[in-house]
Amino acid sequence: MSFFCIHCKTEVDPKFKACPFCGELITDFLRRYLETPLDGKYQILSRLGIGGMGEVYKVLHIHLNQIRVIKLMRSNIASDPGANERFLREARLATKIHHPNVATLFDFSTLDDGSHYMVWEYIEGTNLHELIDQRGPLSPRYAARLATEALLGLDSIHRAGIVHRDVSPENLMITRDDDGEERVKIIDLGIAKSSSADDNNTKTGMFVGKWKYCSPEHLGMLPAGERIDGRADIYSFGIVLYEMLTGVPPFRADTPHAYLMMHSAEQPRTLRETNPQVDAPPELEALIFRALEKDRTKRFATARELAQALERLAPSLSDESGAAPPPAAVAEVTNEATRVRPREVPEAATVVSVQQDAPTIVTLTPAPAPAVPAAPPVQKTPERVDIDGRRPAPARPAAAAAPGRGRGTSIGIAAAVLIVLLAGGWYLKGRGTQGAAAAGRPVQQVATVTASSAEVVPLPAAPQQPGRLGINAFPWANVTSIRNVDNGENVEIGSGLVTPQPVDLAPGRYEVTLSNPNYAAPITRTVSIASGADATLTVHFADPAAAALPDFGVAR
Repeated sequence: MSFFCIHCKTEVDPKFKACPFCGELITDFLRRYLETPLDGKYQILSRLGIGGMGEVYKVLHIHLNQIRVIKLMRSNIASDPGANERFLREARLATKIHHPNVATLFDFSTLDDGSHYMVWEYIEGTNLHELIDQRGPLSPRYAARLATEALLGLDSIHRAGIVHRDVSPENLMITRDDDGEERVKIIDLGIAKSSSADDNNTKTGMFVGKWKYCSPEHLGMLPAGERIDGRADIYSFGIVLYEMLTGVPPFRADTPHAYLMMHSAEQPRTLRETNPQVDAPPELEALIFRALEKDRTKRFATARELAQALERLAPSLSDESGAAPPPAAVAEVTNEATRVRPREVPEAATVVSVQQDAPTIVTLTPAPAPAVPAAPPVQKTPERVDIDGRRPAPARPAAAAAPGRGRGTSIGIAAAVLIVLLAGGWYLKGRGTQGAAAAGRPVQQVATVTASSAEVVPLPAAPQQPGRLGINAFPWANVTSIRNVDNGENVEIGSGLVTPQPVDLAPGRYEVTLSNPNYAAPITRTVSIASGADATLTVHFADPAAAALPDFGVAR
């Protein structure tokens, strides 16, 4: 039987591990069920995602002619008691929830190889993260309407005794109902956890969710004997609502450790400090900041209470959305290259590309402006002298200027030539300075022409500005040494330098060595510093996705 790639639809050998034409992975599940309906009724249409836990597919229920989503857990993962329990818990808990703002679970079953799969409602639309990315900050009234719907769905989850634990823009889908009206649906209960006493066995120090949106309780900051409840989701939703209005979350960092410190102790900036274009009244900001209280007893008691407060305020809110916020001063935890904004060189951008924890610093400078055309050489005409030694008056062309203007015209021409020469000199100076600064080389002297004597006067080399290196480590590290690779000298850093830590360094290449007493070997990385620019160095002593936080000595 013919086998066609699920992505590019090209016929391939099903024994291949990946399509030779587009690189799409070919799994055992695809080999078996791509052409044969799963359970005799689910025809696979496309793959929506694939990860370490399993695969997600868009399917057609061939008997009901309805689109569904199948979430598959691989057999090797299902055999793990912890992962298997979580997957089964998601299915059992989801059956308790019946609300128009929460995705519906339709089916659950086990395959012959031990794999589990769930069949979910397929939601046609976009998630909130994509909406903000496409449109920028939302208007206060529109944000309040979407937030109210999401909070009502979240309230239904909490009433079922469940803490979602992963409230984020990616898990809030914006779709349309049968009447064409927009509707918010909460998805992905994959890390949902019952708040009942008999289901409180999450390992101490184990964090699940997204660092950017986690609550202090997610990080273990709870009094002894207390458990996480729905107020943790309210904190996370406060961050989401903040991002809906400003375009960015209140806390942005480039390491999990930095996020931990921010969620535990740092107060968010006001909406206008983050984005001056926000048109939100103080009453709305007060609601958000109440949801973001570090002490959960000061937050809203329920998601429904916050939803009702937004409903009362919505009629007075503006329909005007703000402009895009300024770029972040620091990079965020991401799998992509980290981009760091320079402090004093607006026309250059430093890109830090991390591959196997080894940053490579590349300074990108835009193409120079078109060169100023050089002035044509001035042709000197031999001077005419009469026999008696007197110089004759210059010949006047037929269309001569009015009397008294000839001298002014000559001065104007001379001035124009001088301006062109000066402009060319300054342009060449600018190009030389930028090129040298980008390459970390001394700036070459540039000559300039004075108006009085046309002497060539060398300019002194412009002093190079130090760059700033932000050093981060996961979970943390001591900065043992910083050595200048160009001259072999060690930089004086003193003792007790612990990440995260900014360090000002002269332009050049440096070896940075970091150590953590919990790990046997130190880590050394090389980084380049450009004049006046910022750079970031991040190393990992452990996989951040699998790392556990310190034991705070409290119950989960």
